[in-house]
Amino acid sequence: MAAELLKDHISPAVVQQIAKHCQQHYPAFAVAEFTDSVITTDFAELALTERVQKVATKLGQYLPPEFASACAILYPVSSQFSGLVGFIFPDFVRQFGLKHLETSLAALGHFTQFSTSEFAIRPFLEAYPARTLEQLMSWADSDNVHLRRLASEGCRPRLPWGKALPAFKRDPSPILPILAKLTADPEDYVRRSVANNLNDISKDHPELALDLATSWVGTSKAADWIVKHAMRGLLKQRHPRALALFGYRPLAVTADLMLAKEQIAFGDKLEFSAILGIPADSGKIRVEYAIDFASAKGQLRHKVFQWLERSFTDLEWQGGRSYSFIDLTTRKHYAGLHKIHLIVNGQIMCSRHFVLTKRN
Repeated sequence: MAAELLKDHISPAVVQQIAKHCQQHYPAFAVAEFTDSVITTDFAELALTERVQKVATKLGQYLPPEFASACAILYPVSSQFSGLVGFIFPDFVRQFGLKHLETSLAALGHFTQFSTSEFAIRPFLEAYPARTLEQLMSWADSDNVHLRRLASEGCRPRLPWGKALPAFKRDPSPILPILAKLTADPEDYVRRSVANNLNDISKDHPELALDLATSWVGTSKAADWIVKHAMRGLLKQRHPRALALFGYRPLAVTADLMLAKEQIAFGDKLEFSAILGIPADSGKIRVEYAIDFASAKGQLRHKVFQWLERSFTDLEWQGGRSYSFIDLTTRKHYAGLHKIHLIVNGQIMCSRHFVLTKRN
């Protein structure tokens, strides 16, 4: 059985459920007309985001024209839906609420508790940065985990699926106090968002991100986890300060990297193994491998993969891994010459070439 597509979470049946719930709280809501206006002949072709936006747009046409009245109807309706379906209600605010700041912020705070308002709050950060940041700071102190998570996730400079925030890419200093409030948060859901936010910052301001990470290390177990997860990008880039922050120093190891085959076909696995000769008292060791992938334009694409991190008592280590050459939505493979590297504490120790052959 084929896996359900994400867009199919917003199905015709779900659209009708939303309509019926709206009618319960607003008897004049035209269930049949609303449903027919959403489920048109092109509905099956719409992507997830397009379905979310279309349902929200049509809600704006069939709910009362007064924005506050429409939100009041959607408050109890939104509590009946979660996950991807719940994206619809914050998107209603994004589409119709930009001129109604306080009502919109309150609505986004309510809707996020059943799904997430991280995408919808971004236009408000651009249009009303001071007031929206003030609200995020307030949510960072909330007893509600979903509001605390929105405080961080909503202001990420490079939120996946979401609109980037150029002002915070240029200068992230306005969002740093929000992150600082959440460094010891008890919930993984929030800590992961803080780490991802700091990782976003590290892409544009690596030294600032490292300064923050250095100041947070050791303040709590939660902060230590955040720092390690946030620095993953800089660690993979072999940034010297990031490596030093976690005690990964250059080592005089001996290393060998062996391939089971030097030519593989699409759909096969590249199987490889490594041997390290490890000096005594070496401390923590971070082992990674990187592949220089062939590309459509002929340029190699360097991608780093973590292998292991640990302290060794033995003076030799052997291990094996594999990489599957199956196309993913996030990575497409191309035939040609590839190169694999063995990396220890940020140092490329040895490399091997291999060839990926074309599909039959």
